[in-house]
Amino acid sequence: MTSSSEHDKPVSLSASAGDIVIDFVNGKLDYRRRFGGGKNQALSKAVGLHKAKQPLRIFDATAGLGRDSFVLACLGATVLGCERHAQVFSALRDGLQRALADAELQELLDGRLSFINGDAIELLSCATNGLASEFRPNVIYLDPMHPPQKKTVLAKKDMQIFREIIGSDADQCELLEAALSFGANRVVVKRPSHAEPLREEVSHSIKGKTTRFDVYLGQS
Repeated sequence: MTSSSEHDKPVSLSASAGDIVIDFVNGKLDYRRRFGGGKNQALSKAVGLHKAKQPLRIFDATAGLGRDSFVLACLGATVLGCERHAQVFSALRDGLQRALADAELQELLDGRLSFINGDAIELLSCATNGLASEFRPNVIYLDPMHPPQKKTVLAKKDMQIFREIIGSDADQCELLEAALSFGANRVVVKRPSHAEPLREEVSHSIKGKTTRFDVYLGQS
């Protein structure tokens, strides 16, 4: 059990719908880590973890609340998550620090999860930057903000808050093009199950309960 001081207050994301704190230690993420299906879950299959013969290095270009980045790191990948919104990045960094203060998670993650504040399109478009020369991802993962749901279906509270803070990802198609041009072995795009792909020529798709992972394989 970890201790906290009086000044050690979690960084929260606030909007009219309420507040959320990025918590990798407790709640739904802890349950997903323990009982989410491991490498047999759709996310793992989409990035290729279930059949990987060597450790995967995954660049999560739209880190958001960090949930998929965290799950992939717990499954054994080395993940670098990129978040361009400064407020969300601050909450991500705080959540990761808290996770690493937990002995079990510190041993499990073992330096495999980190976050940076920046524009993923710029990072992917510059062949001489650290992303290409130092991190060298073989998988690029995109989970752009999904289209608003129908009025009859309310989004979960945390996603309502998140959408209000960051708005829509109007440049998601440009981000996909930058990811495809980077030269990674595969690019994976998370989409609502009913939505059209962001780009044709999808190599294959992995379907989950409410989402779909469109996989674009690089040239072998």
